[in-house]
Parts: sequence; structure tokens; C-alpha cells
Amino acid sequence: MSQLSTTGARGMNERIRLERLCSRDGLEAARQWAQWAAGLYRQSLSDPMHYASQPDWRPLFERSLRELTLFAESGILS
Repeated sequence: MSQLSTTGARGMNERIRLERLCSRDGLEAARQWAQWAAGLYRQSLSDPMHYASQPDWRPLFERSLRELTLFAESGILS
């Protein structure tokens, strides 16, 4: 993976993904997906072998987890 694509992936928040899901599948489907993804991120953060738990990635996953959880609970994009 090139440095450019790594930087892009690390800088992306969940808002873009959730907006696309809402427009394509509707609000309720997007909220269900956000709830599923938040659970997956939570598991990844708690697994010391997963890169999400490493110091350089953890803050990014935690931010995404907060965004996903807020959206799953309220339908509001941060």
C-alpha cells in the first residue's frame, strides 16, 4: 500500500460512509450498519493483536467508534 493511500484511509471519518449508506439504503439500514460496525471496532480495540489497539491507530478507531455509536443511537451525523 502506498503512503498516499494509507494517509487517505487514516484521515477518513465515518461521515462520508454513513451519508452514502443513507442515500443508498435509507436511514434505518445505515443505523443498523453503524451499530454492527461499532461492535466490530469495539472488538478490534480490545484485541491487543489487532492493529486498531496499537497507539498510532487507537485514537482513529476510537473517534470512528464514537461517530458510529452516535449515529446508531440518534441518526445524527457528527
